[in-house]
Amino acid sequence: MQMYNCDVLVVGAGPAGSMAAKTAAEKGADVIIIEEHEVPGTPVYCAEGLGIGGINDGGLDAVPPYVTQQIQTARIIAPNGNSLDMSSENWTGFTLDRQVFDKALADNAVDVGASLMTKTRAMDVIWDGKQIVGVKALKDEEEILLHAKVVIGADGHWSIIRRRAGLVNYFPDYLTCAQYQLGDLNLEDPTVNEFYIGEKYSPGGYAWVFPKGKSVANVGLGVRKRHEKAAIDYLKYFIGNDPRLRNAKILKKTGGICPVSGTIEKYIMNGLMLVGDAAGMLIPMTGAGIHSSIESGKMAGKVAAEAIMEGDVSEKRLHEYKVEFDKQWGKRIKESGRILEMLDKFTDDDLNKLSEIVTK
Repeated sequence: MQMYNCDVLVVGAGPAGSMAAKTAAEKGADVIIIEEHEVPGTPVYCAEGLGIGGINDGGLDAVPPYVTQQIQTARIIAPNGNSLDMSSENWTGFTLDRQVFDKALADNAVDVGASLMTKTRAMDVIWDGKQIVGVKALKDEEEILLHAKVVIGADGHWSIIRRRAGLVNYFPDYLTCAQYQLGDLNLEDPTVNEFYIGEKYSPGGYAWVFPKGKSVANVGLGVRKRHEKAAIDYLKYFIGNDPRLRNAKILKKTGGICPVSGTIEKYIMNGLMLVGDAAGMLIPMTGAGIHSSIESGKMAGKVAAEAIMEGDVSEKRLHEYKVEFDKQWGKRIKESGRILEMLDKFTDDDLNKLSEIVTK
């Protein structure tokens, strides 16, 4: 059986994992990233929206091929069709090409010294007493052992690392999402992201139209606990009721699960940290998680490298990462969760009334 040794082992080469690997490697740690897919960034399960701050914090510029469309306005559409446009001189957003964006983040980690092992799937964690010291994985269907001083679990919402470490099995609240990438469109203004709220299209969630240009858009929705049909059925109904979309060409079909219950209480153990979706670090109101993943990865990579240099990878030492994340993102995530709980009590009539009185 093949064995590998490193300082930091990162499981998953999404935005959180790649940024953790890059940051730790820049600080002198010997880093290995394992990724179950052949190429980081594939397949894409995402609406692909991100503000310029998230792109810049990832170390990239908001230019093609990383982005496909600049977004200047967020349009919220109530069940009765009333809309509220939100924009700001201090903010601009973009629709990404996640496949290119994620690969660039992984490439940047490799460029500063991290080693990337693709087609390598984590199966279990390795324990030494009460400390996690590595991961068992399958590479090209052959079992391998990877020993590390710190393991960073960046393997998404269904994280094998989180579950095998004995942390929460799953999240108490989540969106079930379905999305089509539609082509042959003729959008009036591709700089507008549209958000449709209410029970009609997406119970407990919202539907979206995120342009990737004038002729292509990501069109999808997420539903939560009280939905009566599959997400894909709601999506077909939504598209069928929009004259702009109903005759479009379906270029891609995607879907997935998006945790919206907030960051889990415990995501650090002796020798282990979780980042991004694996720790539930998404904004509950929107399901947005790219920016918080990028930042959590940077924080975790920094703390891991410094803890290794100090010879202390205990939960107590790694707790610095949680303190930093809570300071930067904790309040935002908790407040978003409270707003989501409030909106759960609103009927479509309430949302219609709200759309008439809410200002920018």
